Formats: sequence, C-alpha cells, structure tokens
Amino acid sequence: MRYFRESNKGVSAYPIERNDKQFAPYGARVWKERDNIKRTISGRIGKGSIGHDNRKFIAKNVDAARTDQNIVLVQDDIEQVYHELFDEALTEYNARQTRKDRCIKNYYEHIRHSKQEKPFYEVIFQIGNNEDTRCRTAEAKITTKALTEFMQSFQKRNPQLRVFNAVIHLDEETPHVHLDFVPFVTGQKRGLSTRNSLSGALEHQGFKGEGKMNTCSKLWVDSEKQVLAEIMSGYGIEWKQLDTHEQHLDVLDYKKKMRTREVEVLENKVECTQHLLTNTQAILNDADTVLKRLDTEFAEKSEAVEKLESELADKNAELSEITNKLTVNREMLKKSAEKVSALTEIDAIEIKRKALSDKVTLSADDYEKVADLAKKQVVSEKENQDMVETVNRLTSENDELLQDVAKLREINKTLVSEKSALQKTVDRLRGTLRSVQEEVAYWKARYNKVMEFLDVHRLRERFLEFIGQRKTRRH
Repeated sequence: MRYFRESNKGVSAYPIERNDKQFAPYGARVWKERDNIKRTISGRIGKGSIGHDNRKFIAKNVDAARTDQNIVLVQDDIEQVYHELFDEALTEYNARQTRKDRCIKNYYEHIRHSKQEKPFYEVIFQIGNNEDTRCRTAEAKITTKALTEFMQSFQKRNPQLRVFNAVIHLDEETPHVHLDFVPFVTGQKRGLSTRNSLSGALEHQGFKGEGKMNTCSKLWVDSEKQVLAEIMSGYGIEWKQLDTHEQHLDVLDYKKKMRTREVEVLENKVECTQHLLTNTQAILNDADTVLKRLDTEFAEKSEAVEKLESELADKNAELSEITNKLTVNREMLKKSAEKVSALTEIDAIEIKRKALSDKVTLSADDYEKVADLAKKQVVSEKENQDMVETVNRLTSENDELLQDVAKLREINKTLVSEKSALQKTVDRLRGTLRSVQEEVAYWKARYNKVMEFLDVHRLRERFLEFIGQRKTRRH
C-alpha cells in the first residue's frame, strides 16, 4: 500500500512505508491513502477573459490574499502573436488586391471586429471539485503538478493552437488551468493563406465533427481529457468519469446558463454597436473638418473672383476711355491729312517774297501755319500709334483676365458640387449615427432589464459568481 508524505517542503511524490523511520520522528503526516483514489476531470471551452485570467480585476469568488500563489505558465502579447502568425500571409494577401478597400491593415483588429471568428479561444481544465480537491490541501498540490505537466506538453500536442496565455489559479476553490490560444490553419486558397479558424485548426489536427453532439471542439476536449487522465495516473489518481449532460442539470443551473448566454449576446451587441457608433462619430468629425476646409477654399476662391472681376471692370473702363480718345485722334488726323495731302516735305518748301514761274511762293505766315500743321500731323500720328499699342495691350490683358475669371468660376462650381455631395454624405452619416445611438440605447435597456430580472429574483450575486467575475467584460 502506498502513502504520500506532506511536509513544509511540499508533497513528496514517492511512497512511504508504514515502518519508514522518517515517518513519525520527523512529524511527517500521511494525508491520504493514494491507492484507487478517483477524481473527476472537467474541461470546457470558455468565453475567454484575459483580465480575469491575469487578475486585472478580482471577482467575488477569488481570495486576493492568495493571488500571488497563481502559477503563470505563458504570458505573451496577443497582438505580437498575431504578427508572428499572420503577417507574412497578410502581406501576400494585400499584394494580390486590386482595390484598396479590400486590403486588411491589421489582421488582429480585423478579427476582433469580425462576426465569424474570435480573436482567441480559452479552454479550462480542472481535476476534482471543491469538495474533494480544495486549494491548500495535499490533494490540490498533487493535482496542480498534474495540471502543470499537462500544460507543458499542450503546445506540442496542439501545433495549430498558439498558446499565448496560461495560468493555474490557486486563489479560488479548486486548482484549475486557463489556456488562452489563437487557432490558425495554413495552406488556404481563399483569403489569407494562413488565417484564424478554430474548426480548421482542429480538423487539421484530426478532429472532424460528427454532428451537433460530437463537434470537433467536443472531440478535441475529450481527447485532452484522456491525456490529462494519463498524466493523473502517474500521480496515483484515477479518472472518475461521470455521465453528465446538459439536460440533466437542475433547473436553476440551466436557467443560469441560459441567462449567461443571453447576457453575453446582449453585451456583444452593445459592444459592436458602440464600436460602430465610435467609428461613425470619427467619420462625422472628419467630414466636418473637410467641410470647414472646403468652406475656407470656397471663400478664398470667391474673393479672388471678385477681385479679378473688379480688375476686369477697371481695365474695361480704361480700354473704353482710350478707345474713345483713339477715335477722336483719328478724326483729327484725318482732317489734318486732308490739309497737307499735297505736301511731301514741309521743311523743303522755299520761302520767297516774289512769285516765280516754276516754284510755289508762300507768305511767311502761311509757311509757318503749314509747317506747324505738318508737325502736329507727325505728333498726332505718333500719339495714334501709341494708343493703338495701348489698346492692343489692354485687349490682351482683358482676354487673360476673362480666362482667369472663367477658370475660377469652374473651380467655384467644382467646390460647390463637392461641398454639396459632402453635405449629403454628412447628413446621411448623421442619420446613421442617430440610428446607431437608438440601437445602443435599445440594447442597453435590454441588458438592464436582464440585470433587473436577476435583482428581482435575488440571483445577481449567484449569477456573477457562476460566470466567475463581478463585472462581465470582453477581452
């Protein structure tokens, strides 16, 4: 017959005979006869709460004074694990996309907001219960060793389940291990070649579902129980198997489980809706920023158009005035030209006091008048030429100004169109935001109604204790 010895150094894993001299003299205590000892094994896939597992918050059923006794086996950052598993496949996937809206920037965030897959999964294993294997007892110390050994070989047995968090809790009633993992499957032809998939990962490991009663998850958990049973046998513990099924739960436990599921669904709805609300609000803020920028640009362009139109009006007035002057000068030039049309060179006319037969004789006064008239003709022609050049210059500037005004009016037209389209988008988003806010309010009311039901029937504390935490949170 074998016995196990417990001392201040822990539980010895070797047998002690009754006549062992170390037995009585050193105060060692035989705590239990280990032959044929039997313990149940419970294993289930939990909802997953990293905050609860790592004691970011303390639930009612936790003894905070013993939290430092918990055994942390693995504690990696989940986002880094996602980079490790999926970055290469994500880069290949994005490189194949022809549309930017189909690219995935962050696979962890993509899965976190997915309705099909979860970012990670949790499985919980426990040996015995709070009646036969309570923490701080010798039995608990042995089962803790079995759980530790079970965990140490878990990753090797399950290569498609990347464990990133594993903790043995010794601050509750019975020792148990929480294993948090990211399931992944490789060699996929659609989507990412390596992606998150629990069913795919388990099927890759050989667990194929056979209906609702024998899903791949159930077959896998049963297989892990068998492994744990073999490890337990090495510590002298036999697996006590019970035929427990959900339909055999008592009415209260069944109702608790249904309420837990209902609250989880409601909270998931509230969380998803709240996330949608936050994203919609961010889009509205961005739209408001763009609208303000467009308003500023529109005002600046309108001011530029007004300035150009003012300059154009001034140029038109100046052009009109110069054109009028040019017309007057041309009339004067015409009259002057008529008076001196017979003269070729005024300065060559010889002034003589007497008339000669072969030359024109003018008086000194007439000569002065004709010379003065000819000089005025020359000046008038020069002024006329200058005015023609000025008119041509102003006409060219006027054409350029008209082109600038036309361009600015096109820009203004485009800005008005963009502003109108953006305003419609903002109005639509505001309508969506109102709908989301109403949905959030609806689901919060449903959630409060569930909690009110629990309060009315005095089940809140028992419900919270049942689900393992004071405040339900998703991680």
